Parts: sequence; structure tokens; C-alpha cells
Amino acid sequence: MSQNQDDSPVVFDQEPSQHFKCPSCQKLYIDPVINIGCGHTFCKNCSQQISTCPVDGNACDANQMVVNRLVVGQIDDLLIYCKYGLVKQEDTYVPDPTGCQQKIHLGSRSSHEDECDFAPITCSNRNCTASLRKGELDEHQKVCVYITCAHEDKGCEFQGRQEEVTEHGKICGYRGLQNLSKQSAGIDQKTIQLEESNKDLQKQITTLNMRVGQLEESNTSLQGQLTECLGSMKEMQQKFDGLVSSIEQLTSVKNRRSYGSPGNTGEPRSRSSSHNLYQEIHRSFRKSLSGSPPLIEKYERWNMPFQFKCIGTLRGHQNVVWCMASKNKKLFTAGSDCCIKVWDLENLQRGCIKTIQGHTKSIQCMCIGGNFLYTGGHDNSVYCWSLDDYNLVNMIENAHDNIICAMAVIGDFLFTSSFSLIKVWESKSLILKHTIPGLHHWVRALALNPEKDKLYSGSHNTIDIWSVTEPFALKGKVDHQFGSIYSLAVTSKYIIAGTYNRNIHVFNATTYEYMNALKGHIGVVLNIVTSPCEGFCFSCSSDRTIKIWNLENMLPIQTLQRHEGSVNTLVVHGDFLFSGSEDKEIKVFMYFQMQMGFSVNT
Repeated sequence: MSQNQDDSPVVFDQEPSQHFKCPSCQKLYIDPVINIGCGHTFCKNCSQQISTCPVDGNACDANQMVVNRLVVGQIDDLLIYCKYGLVKQEDTYVPDPTGCQQKIHLGSRSSHEDECDFAPITCSNRNCTASLRKGELDEHQKVCVYITCAHEDKGCEFQGRQEEVTEHGKICGYRGLQNLSKQSAGIDQKTIQLEESNKDLQKQITTLNMRVGQLEESNTSLQGQLTECLGSMKEMQQKFDGLVSSIEQLTSVKNRRSYGSPGNTGEPRSRSSSHNLYQEIHRSFRKSLSGSPPLIEKYERWNMPFQFKCIGTLRGHQNVVWCMASKNKKLFTAGSDCCIKVWDLENLQRGCIKTIQGHTKSIQCMCIGGNFLYTGGHDNSVYCWSLDDYNLVNMIENAHDNIICAMAVIGDFLFTSSFSLIKVWESKSLILKHTIPGLHHWVRALALNPEKDKLYSGSHNTIDIWSVTEPFALKGKVDHQFGSIYSLAVTSKYIIAGTYNRNIHVFNATTYEYMNALKGHIGVVLNIVTSPCEGFCFSCSSDRTIKIWNLENMLPIQTLQRHEGSVNTLVVHGDFLFSGSEDKEIKVFMYFQMQMGFSVNT
């Protein structure tokens, strides 16, 4: 026998297994949480009172505890006796043969006990003090002598059994009488309330009219400021054009004077880097005035020093942005508003060019294979969309029993992950081909190596490497003690893992040897992508930042802070970086090569 949190006695049909008891207090788990470091489960209160694990002696950090939903569900399924079928004997409770005999699940006891016919109640008649069980109430009402007359509110004081009250009602002297004073008082009170409500509405209308007037004045003022700004920009453009023209003239004069100088070959020297630099600034300035420049899918090697600058924001989502992908000069984004939005990367000024709807809950992940877009999320379903006309090609409802966390597609196979397993589907028909079960907790990250012949999956304290062809065998394993993996990226040299413990851990892609930790984030690392040349990587976190890392020396290059919420997803497209966030926005960053002074281009 145990005591529930609401002091209700708990008597189990069968004594619970020792696995359902906290190793600290040796009692049935209450609000079980799991330590992501050692993997053991404790009561929530116990986890805050211990500093070392009583099972293996390792240190326990209360900040690394998460709810163990699996144990919660198993405990809720244990069978117990209804509390109205128990009787107290000395200091314990035992089954009462005269009470409720139904056995119920611990997690649903309240729904049964709230309606149980053996629950003790009192008679609803005002002067009756009888105590009885809920199932006996109807029979009691037939014999209760305290049932009152229907005209009690008019002053009748008659009480009796039901049949007596019925007969009395036929001759009651209060029949047909109305309590005029009460009705009059009620009407007066209602009139006063309506008058007060009318006054409040009049005040609100006056306030709204004043606010409308203020907004109209503000709008007129903003229109004037906008006109002034446009005029100033036009004037600045003219001055800038004049400045560039002057520089070109000076450079031309300088080059002409250089002919015949000692050591000269007789040919004019090439233009200085300062002239080239001004031309580049001029082009960038014109592009910034005319709108977003077209994005070109051209992968060039990035050279240090460089930096990324935010050049715009894409708005349109009504909730958190969770995932993104790009192909054929189109950007696809999705999130908690259950829709997919399509953006034209050659003309971002157009805004969202298509909204695709179909999911019933939040979209958590997406990937592109061939000419198809695959999406999955909280509705446990997999959708396949055509990239030609954005129509639905195929779908599988309830593809998983839990949230679909990640997906990857290669060739004829689509891989999706959820709690403790990975499923493999035919990419066109979405027919289930294989299931990889028994993985460590949630599988939140999937990634392919550059050769596209291995699939990497990240879960608790483990990175597994799988073949992408049948029979999808395990080809390797990276064991570690860094907790749950939330993001993965793989290059020809490195396996890069973002974890719940706020760090990025780097392993050798060939030997699986641990190499380094990239430290700087103060939140969960939710996504990692690498540059086209594999020399750099980008990471985003729940700490609202994006960090750029040099993979040659494992050092940070730049921190981008433009979001107002957790940054959940990244996409690199040529020289552009896109980031999706909890603040419902997508930021656009552009690569800029930094130049140290002026030098002659040779």
C-alpha cells in the first residue's frame, strides 16, 4: 500500500516491480525524471536532493534532468483498487467486500472515482442529514421526508415525501402568486447594470475615436518622413555617383602620368585595388537600394578573412519556423503553423510565392530527394510533394507512433526517425521497407556523408552509422558521454554533433576518435550545416545566436545575433545563409570578403 500525491490510499492489485521504485527513496516513482548523464531515473524531488547517483556513484546535476515519459506511462497503467472499495484496518488499507470491486488504472483513477456509485454523498434536500452512497441516491429520494414544495421561494414551508409533495402541490395556497417585489427589484437592478454598461461603452467609444485620430496623425507624419527619407536617399545616390566618377578621373590621370616612368614597360598599369573596391561597393550599394540581389547557386571557396552580414528578413509564417531546405533556386520553410512556404531565391522581393497546406500539426523536419519534397512532424505522418506543381504526391498517416524528428533521403529510400527507432520507406511509393528498432531514446538527428553511402543517426550518448542499401546494416558506432544528440553534420574529415549539453563535439570521420569541443553556445545546439568547401560550419542554438566556426583550427569566426527567439534551422545556399527561428522570421545573411588595406591586383 502507498499514498498518492492527493493523500488518497493506493492499493495495487499486484505489488509493482522494483523497476518502478526510485533508487534514492525506494518508493514508487513520483514525477519520474531521467538523468541524461548517467541514464538513471529518480523522483523529481529526490533528484533535487542528491549530488551523486546511488546506482553508479557518478555526479548528478539537477539541471540535466528531463521527464521520463516512458516510466510515467508504465506507472499509470498499473492496476489499483478503487478508493471506495477500501477500508482502513489499523495503519493500512485493505479491500472492502461491501465497497466498489472494480480495479482501475492508476493514471485514470480520478475519472472512475469521480463517477463511482460507491462514493459517499449527502442528500441534496436542505434539512436532510442522511449519508449514503451515490448509487443509493435515487432510492433515497423516493422515501426522503424533507422534499420541499415547488412554491418554496414564494413562502410555502411544506415538506414531505415525493408523493405527499405532489398531492400538496395541487392545493397549495401559494399557487399562482408571484413575488412582485422581487421581480420589481430584479428589473431595477438590471436597468442600473445596463445604464452602467452603456456609460462604459460610451467611454470606450470616445477613447477609440481619440486613438483613431492619433493613429491618423501618426500615419500622416510617417508618410512625410518616408518622403524625406526617399529624397535623402536619392540625393545620397547622386553624391555617391559623383564621388565614384571623380575617383575614376583621378585614377585615369594617374595612370597616364605613369607612362615612361623609370622601370615601366611602356604599358599602362592595371587599376588599383582601391578603384576595384569602390566599384564593388557601388554595385552592392545599388543592389541594396533596388532590393534583394538574385541568389546564384555557385559554390566558391571562401577565404579568410570574411564575415556574414544580415541583408534582409523573410516574413510570412504565423508561428515557430522549425525546418528549411533549398533546391532549384527555391527555398522551402515550415513550422508550427502547419504549412510549407516557398520563396523565390532569385527575387526575394516577391515574398512568399506559394503556401502548401496538408499537415494537421506542427511540421518538424523536411528533406529533398530528386524532384520531391518530404515533410514530417507532430501529426506522425509523412507527406511527399511534387517540386513541379507543389501538389501532394503521396502520404502515410501514422507513419510513427511518436513525433517524426528527422528525415533524410538518398536514392530509392527515405529514412525517418522518432523515439528509439528509424524507419526506411520506398521514396516514391512510401511503402515501409525496414525498421531499425532499439536505439537509445529519441533519434533527433540524421545526416548523410559526402559520398552518400552512409547514414548517421544521433541519439542518447551514441552516434550510429548505417548502410543506406539493403539490409541497412550497422557499419559503425561512436559512443560518448555527452548526452542527447540534437544535430549532426558530416564532412569527409569530421563527424560534428550538437548536443543538449550546449557544446559541439567533433570526431574523426574515419577512426571515430574524439578530437575537440567547440564551446560558445549557452543553449541546446539545434542545427549544424557546413560550407560547400567543408572548411567552415554554422551552428544555431536556443540561445538565439548563430556561430561560424573554422574547422581547420576549431576556433569561432563570428557570432550572428539578429533573432528574438531560439534559432532552430539553417540553410547554406551559395554565398547566402538562411536562418529560421522561434520569432517566426527567416533572416538572410550574405558572405562578404574582408580586405586589409589597398593592394595592386596581379
